[in-house]
Amino acid sequence: MSDFWISIVKRYSMSKLSKEQIEWIIKAKVNGKLTNKEIADVQGISISRVQQLYREYKRTGVIHVQKRAGRHKQPLPESVRNEIVELYRKYRFSASYIGKILREEGLHIDNDRINQVLKEAGFAMSEPKKWHRKKWIRYEREYSNSLWHVDWHMIKDQRWKGLWLIVYEDDSSRFITGYGVYPSPTSKYSVDVLKKAIEKYGKPEQILFDHGTTFYGVEADERDKGITEFEKFLIKEKITLIVGRVDHPQTNGKVEKFFDIFEKKVKFFNTVDEFMNWYNFIRPHGAFDIERLETPAMIFYKRLPKKEIIDQSFFDMLERGV
Repeated sequence: MSDFWISIVKRYSMSKLSKEQIEWIIKAKVNGKLTNKEIADVQGISISRVQQLYREYKRTGVIHVQKRAGRHKQPLPESVRNEIVELYRKYRFSASYIGKILREEGLHIDNDRINQVLKEAGFAMSEPKKWHRKKWIRYEREYSNSLWHVDWHMIKDQRWKGLWLIVYEDDSSRFITGYGVYPSPTSKYSVDVLKKAIEKYGKPEQILFDHGTTFYGVEADERDKGITEFEKFLIKEKITLIVGRVDHPQTNGKVEKFFDIFEKKVKFFNTVDEFMNWYNFIRPHGAFDIERLETPAMIFYKRLPKKEIIDQSFFDMLERGV
């Protein structure tokens, strides 16, 4: 074999020998047409490795395939396992987010091992492999109170099944500024919750609502006659109402994502109030810096132009959450 072809084979040969490569080496040695150096050059390995493979073949009469390289993983220390479990109990995070937090502490543990610990603790279940979504650019307002999302959601949890949850969510921070649970969605309830939210956290410049029947559903007659109580309140307070596109739920996607989290995690809490406190003040939000454990409350205050409007109860909750 010429030096040219030897260089080509070496260039594209695998660093780990396959079964076929090892069989070729043994056959080449048995045929005796190539020297050890030529065989080594073709496969891109050392002469001693060729001799080792042939000696093993002569001793056993069997062609041995290379074993997978690498050490067996050592079991995680109990202290690390306990920390993983405690992080999940506090934040209800997935393995990937827990891994980011641990890396800040100098612990580099892959997601599979973290998930295995959670499964053994009864917190995680095996899921089918998910398709990877294409990367997308997230849009959000620069400042808090620039835009609030609002929507109604019929609760699925058996404890409040059939009741309706309304939330106002700040676009910039994902902070839930107002919420309430009611027997049906009405303008009056929407106004009641909005008034309390404004008293605590200031007035939003705009409010975005998905174009659906739930908001005005029980007030269809009033809607036909003119504007609802909710719309009258917005006009009085000089708050701009933005109505989302018809049949386009992505317009209000942030609040829809919140409702998804609510249904998955509220089972871990005794009341809706407990869940809201956890979501706002304890659980770091995946949209922000997980390693810094930034909660919606932290981001809301950091991005708020007029910080003096905040109610004192906000700081009490923030301190307890930290």
